[in-house]
Amino acid sequence: MIKLGEGTFVSYILGKRIKIIAVDQQVGKLYINDEYKGKCDLSFILDKIHGLENNEQDIKGLIRDEEKLYDELREIIQNQTISPHYE
Repeated sequence: MIKLGEGTFVSYILGKRIKIIAVDQQVGKLYINDEYKGKCDLSFILDKIHGLENNEQDIKGLIRDEEKLYDELREIIQNQTISPHYE
């Protein structure tokens, strides 16, 4: 999450631009892709966004691990010789 100025926070989560503008120390306005979604508890939404950012990194890591597994399996299958005899 990036703090742009006094009370303005921006984050990108799974391709969506999340922006919070603090109204005061307890309330913020929530925008998703520049569309106003409503007011929210400032500390709660900042904590939730931080958690989503961490989850996004975990998801991207899992995808990379899965792609690596498929690459290794593809290599094993390509190098495998199949017997012409039926069992």
